[in-house]
Amino acid sequence: MWRWTATLYALGGVYGLALAGILVAVVTGAAPIHAPAGAGTLAFGAVGLFGAVCAARHGGLDERTRRSWWFMSLGYALALSVPLVFTVTGPRPFPSPGDVPHLAFVLVLLFAVQTFPLHAATRNERHKHLLDAATVLAGAAMMMWYFVVGPYILAKGASVGTVVAAAAYPVADLALLFGIAKVLLRGADPTSRRPLGIVAAAMAVFTVGDGYLGYMQAHTDHVARTAWQFVCWTTAHFLLAVAAAEQNRQAAAEQNRRASRRRDDRPGPRVTGRGMAGKLPYAGIGVGYALMILAAVRQEQAYPWAGLVVGAFGITGLVVLRQVLVQQESREMAVTDGLTGLANRFRVHEVLARALARGERSGRSTAVLLIDMNGFKQVNDTLGHEAGDRLLVEFGEMMRRSVLGGDMVGRLGGDEFAVVLHDIGRVDHAVAVAKRIVAATEQPIPFGDQTLRASASIGVAIGRPGECTTDELLHRADLAMYQAKRRTGGTRWQSWDRSLTDEAELSLEQELRAAIAEGQLRLLYQPIVALPSRELTGVEALVRWEHPRHGLLLPEKFVPLAERAGLIEELGRWVLELACAQAKTWQRRVPSLQLNVNISPRQLDNQGFTGQVLEILDRAGFFAGYLVLEVPESAVIGEADSIAQLEALSTAGIRIALDDFGTGYSSLRYLTRLPVDALKLDSCFVAELDGTSKGSAVAQAVLRLGQMLHLDTVAEGVEGEAQARELTLLGCEKAQGRYFSGPVPAGDLERQLPASTVAG
Repeated sequence: MWRWTATLYALGGVYGLALAGILVAVVTGAAPIHAPAGAGTLAFGAVGLFGAVCAARHGGLDERTRRSWWFMSLGYALALSVPLVFTVTGPRPFPSPGDVPHLAFVLVLLFAVQTFPLHAATRNERHKHLLDAATVLAGAAMMMWYFVVGPYILAKGASVGTVVAAAAYPVADLALLFGIAKVLLRGADPTSRRPLGIVAAAMAVFTVGDGYLGYMQAHTDHVARTAWQFVCWTTAHFLLAVAAAEQNRQAAAEQNRRASRRRDDRPGPRVTGRGMAGKLPYAGIGVGYALMILAAVRQEQAYPWAGLVVGAFGITGLVVLRQVLVQQESREMAVTDGLTGLANRFRVHEVLARALARGERSGRSTAVLLIDMNGFKQVNDTLGHEAGDRLLVEFGEMMRRSVLGGDMVGRLGGDEFAVVLHDIGRVDHAVAVAKRIVAATEQPIPFGDQTLRASASIGVAIGRPGECTTDELLHRADLAMYQAKRRTGGTRWQSWDRSLTDEAELSLEQELRAAIAEGQLRLLYQPIVALPSRELTGVEALVRWEHPRHGLLLPEKFVPLAERAGLIEELGRWVLELACAQAKTWQRRVPSLQLNVNISPRQLDNQGFTGQVLEILDRAGFFAGYLVLEVPESAVIGEADSIAQLEALSTAGIRIALDDFGTGYSSLRYLTRLPVDALKLDSCFVAELDGTSKGSAVAQAVLRLGQMLHLDTVAEGVEGEAQARELTLLGCEKAQGRYFSGPVPAGDLERQLPASTVAG
């Protein structure tokens, strides 16, 4: 990656020299302007072509992106030929030999950008993006007409040749801008988004240069090539070279991230979003109205057009402002916890990832506090959910008041919260925030005739620039929080240090090895019911570790350790064997009972995994079509080996479900190509359901997506009748959660099965 970073710096240096050469040529006249400009343009063209070919062959990019860069390479080759042809032939009136490769370059680039992989979209979304791009095109076309094409035709006449001469370059440039705008608005792959944005900037500069040429042709008889035009063309070729180099740099960074994820087995969420691309339609509207106002002013007569144009501008401006507010509201709804008003899990991961990336560039540290409330379950069980909700809301407010305005408080789910602290100088500053939270929890919370008291365990971890990923930092804070929980009495905090990781993991690893052999693992089963009938259709097998000292441990506490210690295959095999044997006995009473089993990404790395699963099914006599393997989205997004394993499992008749769908790793463009049979709606979205369109927006979108792709949908974490009823109205097919039944031992689940017996 450092090679392409150095290339970017070198390109910047050459660009500075080229501009300096043009300035010297203008001031002194010692050399023609085209000499330094031409040398710089040729250098940028050569580097750009080399970078485009390297991107087309880079292993860090997916196959479709590499293919797109082969087409881009052809466009870059044509761009390189343009200054060479003009050097040989010299400037001539349109059409000239140099115009042919220039127009061909624009058309090839237009085709190339359309081949880049884009985010999946519904037909309505595609139409919306098309209309947005057309708005951008309309604004740019109005500018071209007003300054270039219209005056040219007015001065030269409206013959076919005149129109073609005036419109050829501007129309080609506008067509390419339209294509790039459509791609950016639709949403390109994260590794290509910035390079395509730079290409768009290059074409905008080309359009300015070509537009200036057309403007001068419309207003003067003889057009001399000016320093301004050479600056535009040199800048455009410079940006094209930067785009190719940046694509290679992004590809190398993505390759490093993949390698890091394979080493750590902890994927981090991508930071996504359209950014400035979403504002392009508004820019197009602004340009169009600005030109209309300019035209009205130049008429030197207020009636009738000046007032009408100003009125139309005001109405459109109000509509645009309203649309901006709607977009902001939709965005807030997707990233806000419905109960507390704090950021939700997705937003916390997003902000933390951005903070770490910014800290890596600025050299500043980022801290995270992971907070788990003590005794929350007892409040819920003794005083009811209303008291529990009041406690969560008040505790969230306590934390909000304990941080500065630039820092962020979020609710991860249940009684777990997080605080992201930006630009932390040292760990003492993060500890000071933890102490303020401790002090805040001493205040009583009135609830009717009762008084509630908040108590929590706080884990503090600080990430220095480039030191760790999002999930690594959260894992450190989790270890520190777990250590804080071991102490007794009120709210307490613990800072992470490496000894916590080393001691905790070494001790737990040794204990986990013994736990598998000594029978400390327990397999619980949670029913999955059909909606609206509430009939039991399946069960999910959930492993727990009955630790002799720490009590019952959930999978998130020991499965990552099993992955790192190389124990996950043994653990996974034990779960699958026991669950299949148990489910086979239950099928005598529910013949079509499905069994859901979670699998780890590390298991998919084993080339013999499919064979092992089929062997277990054969020994248990369990039909493959009734087995559903749940995989996290991160295990399959962009991982060719994992996808190949899933395809083999699917071919054998085993069903595949994407677990916790929509919690930060979703890539819809992969979804249509994966051998997936079901989506599991994460409990954080179910928790948002409150009978309003705002609360159901994300859940409805996921359920609608499942319907469109003909996938089963299962909602997780259903806690009450209202949620079950709303999910039914939204079209959810199946659900699971404590409202129906929590995870229970096999004997308890057997009592929930229908009493009638079916032979088999």
